[in-house]
Amino acid sequence: MKLNIPVCPECGEPARGTVERLSGVATFDCEPTGHDQHVEYSSWTEIWWDEQKTVHQQVGSDNLPLVCCGGGHTWPTAIEWNSQPVTHSNRKDKP
Repeated sequence: MKLNIPVCPECGEPARGTVERLSGVATFDCEPTGHDQHVEYSSWTEIWWDEQKTVHQQVGSDNLPLVCCGGGHTWPTAIEWNSQPVTHSNRKDKP
């Protein structure tokens, strides 16, 4: 994999990874058994990894993956996988 823009345009730090959107379930501390039962979160979240998707941003006619640096800045960049740029038209997880 090769990033077209490997360092943050804002601070110059290297890209840390892609920005991802995840789904999951934040579990309760008990199973509710009655209509008025009070529940709290258990501090555990089960991530549904099969639903993980890379966040993309439209840049001109391209829908580019977002990457981020350690400082929390994000930017869109083309990613070459085996010398082929990953854009909306050829990415594997497109809707």
